Amino acid sequence: MTMPLVAINNLSFTYNGTVSPVLRNINLQVYPGQFLTITGPSGCGKSTLALCLAGFIPHAYPGKMTGSIHIQGKDTRDYPAGGLSGIVGLVQQDPEAQLCTLTVKDEIAFGPENLCLPPKVIRKRVLSALEAVGAKDLLARKVHTLSGGEKQRIAIASVLAMNPSLLILDEPTANLDPSCTREVLLTLGELKGRQKTAIIVLEHRIDRLAGITDRLFYMDKGRLFTARGPDKFKKKYVPSKRRHGPMSAGVQVANKTNASNNNKVLPLLTVENLRAGYAARDVFSDLSFSIYSGETLALMGDNGSGKTTLLLALLGLLHNTGGSIYFRGENITKMKASQRAREMGLVFQNPNHQIFAPTVTEEAMLPSLYLSPETPGQIKGKVKKLLGEFELLKYENLNPFTLSLGEKKRLTLLSVLAYAPSLLLLDEPLVGQDSRRLGIFFAALQKHRHRGGGALMICHEPEVVHSCCQRVLFLEQGKLLINAPVKEAFCQLEKMGRGEYLPLQAEGKWGE
Repeated sequence: MTMPLVAINNLSFTYNGTVSPVLRNINLQVYPGQFLTITGPSGCGKSTLALCLAGFIPHAYPGKMTGSIHIQGKDTRDYPAGGLSGIVGLVQQDPEAQLCTLTVKDEIAFGPENLCLPPKVIRKRVLSALEAVGAKDLLARKVHTLSGGEKQRIAIASVLAMNPSLLILDEPTANLDPSCTREVLLTLGELKGRQKTAIIVLEHRIDRLAGITDRLFYMDKGRLFTARGPDKFKKKYVPSKRRHGPMSAGVQVANKTNASNNNKVLPLLTVENLRAGYAARDVFSDLSFSIYSGETLALMGDNGSGKTTLLLALLGLLHNTGGSIYFRGENITKMKASQRAREMGLVFQNPNHQIFAPTVTEEAMLPSLYLSPETPGQIKGKVKKLLGEFELLKYENLNPFTLSLGEKKRLTLLSVLAYAPSLLLLDEPLVGQDSRRLGIFFAALQKHRHRGGGALMICHEPEVVHSCCQRVLFLEQGKLLINAPVKEAFCQLEKMGRGEYLPLQAEGKWGE
């Protein structure tokens, strides 16, 4: 009889300084070659379970752990700190948190080097791991120059290079474009089939995992439940277009309105022949488009195509090297970012890059104190209401860095919404959000549109774009290939052979 690779028995864990357990009486066995998917609400304990499996708990995170985890028959408490690194590979939610060298080549080689493998073997593993995630072209790049999605691919590759017996991926496709997502999932399927690697994926969006998942689990309030099957589970827990029907109806109205009035109504934002980049290298060039009040535009394209760079250039955090930017007809090309920020609010891809205050409430108030004409008392009242709507009120006095990644993303979004800028610039705002929190986001976006606001949202989820956006801007290698209403954009993407950018439930319909 095959022995389990992992055996979890009555596992519970409570972090120091908290009262309630994050994990409660978890029992699970994982066998070589199995592919498990664990889903559930943000903050339910998925990431904590991953830390336990990788041996970081109890060695690196203080708290009370009861029950046991055995990896290859040995209790994780008996492994020294870091002793599981060659057996268990963990790709964390925030890829930047686990990148520790200066170049991509060094990053992938770092793990195998610490296993004291021969140089020839290390070189082979580096190239194989990069090929597995479609990133061989990044071999010579500096890590700090990579986009968020590219960093995610390198984090995955650095773990694959270790050839772990158990691979744990915490939202591995959150920052990846659909093309890279497909490559990563194909790689995981091959690992499962050929190398008998056990794989555990923690993920909110399980649509594309259903075909390779052996066992599906749902986690809620620290408890683990067996789901009855991917198809039945998706009907209950996976967000669908039907659930966002009111917004979809609003999309159709907005499309008709803008189609007929674009020549009459003054655009909220106009970009003409914009060019920007880093270190004398243009990331994008000759971009021209407009955004109108009441519109939500999806900014799509492969990782590294210039999406985040565009948002930074629009706000003025990155100086453009050519072209012009107009806001309500006024040329703001030379305006400082601090002045643009009064009307343009940016939510960063990595929330840790824009959190500064010691408590959640203070963080939520911070932008408004500088950018809103309201009094501190008025701002605090508005922020408290938003914290309630975004399900963060219970954390109001906590340090924001103690929140989960999804909770941090909601915090940075509401801190911008609190001062009500006219234009939202959203860089992957849905990372870490479960289906219920998606509804919170959609409701907030709808309110913003009804007030006449506009939004430009980087989004890699075609279903979301289909449900809540009016137009698509598609970038490829720094060029704007598509600027069209959603249905027309999907039709063009289908003709281009980019089916990975189409919603699963509607793929094949756009050419009709």
